[in-house]
Amino acid sequence: TIYITRDKLEAGKRVLTLTDITGPGKIVLTEDLSNLESAMPSNSRAEPKTYDDDAENDVVEERKEPEETQTRKIYGLIKLHLHNLKDCTVVIKCKIITSTIEISDCQNVTVKIESGATVATVQADLCDSLTLEFWDAPSNKNLSAHGIGIGGGTTKVFWGEDKDDRILHAGVSNLCVSTYRDGYLDLTTKADYKALGAKKVGNASPEEMQFVTSVVNGELITEKVARNGGGGPSSHGGSSARVMTEREVEEERKRKENAPCPENLIRFIDVNEQKQKQDNEKETKTSGEDAVEEVEEIYSSMTKDEIDAIVRDCDAQKAKANESFVAGEYAQAVLLYSLVLDRCAELPDSNEAAEVMSSAAKNSVVPSSDAIPPMKQLFPRHVILSNRSACFLKLGEHEKALKDAEDAVALDPAYVKAAFRKGLALHAMSRYQEAVPALGAAHKIEPRNKQIKQALQFAEVRLQQEMRKRMEG
Repeated sequence: TIYITRDKLEAGKRVLTLTDITGPGKIVLTEDLSNLESAMPSNSRAEPKTYDDDAENDVVEERKEPEETQTRKIYGLIKLHLHNLKDCTVVIKCKIITSTIEISDCQNVTVKIESGATVATVQADLCDSLTLEFWDAPSNKNLSAHGIGIGGGTTKVFWGEDKDDRILHAGVSNLCVSTYRDGYLDLTTKADYKALGAKKVGNASPEEMQFVTSVVNGELITEKVARNGGGGPSSHGGSSARVMTEREVEEERKRKENAPCPENLIRFIDVNEQKQKQDNEKETKTSGEDAVEEVEEIYSSMTKDEIDAIVRDCDAQKAKANESFVAGEYAQAVLLYSLVLDRCAELPDSNEAAEVMSSAAKNSVVPSSDAIPPMKQLFPRHVILSNRSACFLKLGEHEKALKDAEDAVALDPAYVKAAFRKGLALHAMSRYQEAVPALGAAHKIEPRNKQIKQALQFAEVRLQQEMRKRMEG
């Protein structure tokens, strides 16, 4: 048996990959990994202005101790990859921040997720004789925002009790999934991609056909993926990463057909009328003052509770992404911000957001403090896009940074961080003639922002140098 603890990981390593291991034997990811700590120093002496939900807000901490000793700490593994393992058992006892395990090219492997672990999603590809066991494992809904691990608290929602607790698999033979409660087998099912009817479709091989195993109506079942969910813009250039089964597609179709009004049409209900009826039934006395009329916004394709659940998921994933950004793990932060955008694509205003960004791509939007956002978003996508743009800038992927910043500006032209990052991306790409007006627009929104002013001055100098070279031939 191999026990993996913090002292066996390289310094700062928080994405764990186990690869090319042949058993028989057992590998245990101990609870000690839940305490895996990354310390991020606060180096800046300035106290820059903060913006709602911006990723850079937490990089500089409040000065509660001398600057040279001040740090921010975050805990746990980011993600777990299992690749090319054979004839062994992997026991997971620790917190995984993204709640995701990726398994590929494994044979005769058992993965046991125990009560101290945090695993909601498993992606398995090209495996044979793979067994997944959830032993009192908590659902992703049970995660605390900054806790060291689930083990210290009470599990209220077990794996499988939330619709986002899922196993996605393609090209997996002899898959066995089981859940256990208090040491006893609760649910179990088996799946095999060939027996499920996987076949070649176009250029895709049978091994590429994807299935989902999850708990539906108290039973573990396996369903074929019908399509990617959403319909809004993908964080990776395609559609949303949230896949939908044929059953979910049919349920969505029926919900839309039975809706009392067209897709995404907003209805307003006088909540005060319902409240007044209840008050009359209880024969309560009113204060005599006119009650304030309240209205509730409802989308025909989704209930308010469903919208609220998605928004809560987005907030939770955004908090994890901000943690990664603060720790300097920009590639991981990109992934997490992308997951937020994928979840946003399930909101009923996603088509409208896509149209706004598509229109802005054809007709450039000029940032302005007086600009009115073209739509009221159910979740602030522009903040997530701006944050991901900051990550791409750190990673040197300037074209992607520009695209995200432009999309963020389209959704909220008054959001100065997006305008600023658009200018920085253009500057990094040596497109100084475009960077100067972009940074100038950001400077107009916040004339006293020294960081923006300095960036504008640099861009102006570069532009002058470029023009001088052209004149000299």
